Amino acid sequence: MIKKIIKIDKQLEKFDDEVELSWFDMQKPNLTAITKKGKDFIVKVKFTHLHENDFLVDEEGYKIKVIRCEDEVYVLKFSDALTFAKTAYEIGNRHQPIMLDKFKITVLDDISIQDIIKASHLDINIEVEKTKGYFKPNGKAHHSH
Repeated sequence: MIKKIIKIDKQLEKFDDEVELSWFDMQKPNLTAITKKGKDFIVKVKFTHLHENDFLVDEEGYKIKVIRCEDEVYVLKFSDALTFAKTAYEIGNRHQPIMLDKFKITVLDDISIQDIIKASHLDINIEVEKTKGYFKPNGKAHHSH
């Protein structure tokens, strides 16, 4: 049976269960998930998103701690500024959140940018690595218009 989350608490001393969520799942206004103990639940969040260490409380008082899991990401390292800028521009045009560093872009593994990743593999000015990591985009990425 799917339980409805009725409250998001920021501080609790005790909880009944935990759920691991990706960065992308934490951004969703409507989410269904399964806890580590196998409990199904649904969250409908208005005007915010979930954070690591939030506590979800269902209609029966069952408390679930939110844990952040690692995301599948691509790390792109660039040897020149022009290729770096062009790639960042292309990814930005897809409205994808990114982590920017000096000559490095980290993006979530997402179908909408697979053509950019494929082209990056073929470009001698870009080193591409697929890995797992904690995604924390720059700015207010993945906002709504």
